[in-house]
Order: sequence, then structure tokens, then C-alpha cells
Amino acid sequence: MNFRRHPREEPEINIISMVDVVLVILLFFMVTTTFTKQSTLRLDLPAASQTAAVPKAPITVDIDAAGRLALNGQSLNAGELRQRLAALARQDSNQVLLLRADRNTIQQHVVTVLDAARQAGLLRVSIATQQAS
Repeated sequence: MNFRRHPREEPEINIISMVDVVLVILLFFMVTTTFTKQSTLRLDLPAASQTAAVPKAPITVDIDAAGRLALNGQSLNAGELRQRLAALARQDSNQVLLLRADRNTIQQHVVTVLDAARQAGLLRVSIATQQAS
């Protein structure tokens, strides 16, 4: 009989394969993630059958259902909006104004923004909608 003790092998964790799996999962999430532009205001855009393409980076004005305004993601009031639009129009009068208004917005708020754009000299206005399903 062989009563000698055999040296025990120390268990080891192979971390290389675990790192490979984690990197593959990370790569999967990076590839499948969708990136969307978030607005500072919560908007529920109206639906339309067709959407138009907007050239270059437009000036974006958001109006939520309560009538709060945001210019390029920055909250402001109607007076500040007029001043900022005038300054942006002086830089480039061919700039496009993208108006994103909640479907429950009072019409007066939309007219106020359109009037401010006209007074500033921004004549190219586009209204954002979402694809009707």
C-alpha cells in the first residue's frame, strides 16, 4: 500500500477567460445602445405622416405643456428667448429654428416663439413631430 501523501494542487482561478467574457458583454452593450438627444423639458410631440430632414445643427426651442421654454437645452423665459434669438440671428440669418412643442401646449406659447423668431430675423422654421404609428 502506498501511504505517502501526494502534494495537493492549489486551486487557481483563471481570470483571463472571465475578463474576456466581461469585455465581450461590454462590447455587446456598447454596440446595441441607442443614443438619443435628451431635452430638458418633457415633451410629447404631435404625430405626422412624414418627417422632414433638418440641415446642419438648428437652433432648438422646446415648449412643454405648461409653456416653459428652453433654447438649445437651456431654460429661459420669453424675454430672454427674444434676446438670444436676436443674437443668434445676427451670427447667421439663414439658421434654421427647430420648434419642438408638446402636443398639449397652448397655441399662444407657439405663436410667441414664432413671433420672437420673426422679429429676430429667423425666417426658416421647422416644427418637430414624431412618426405616426
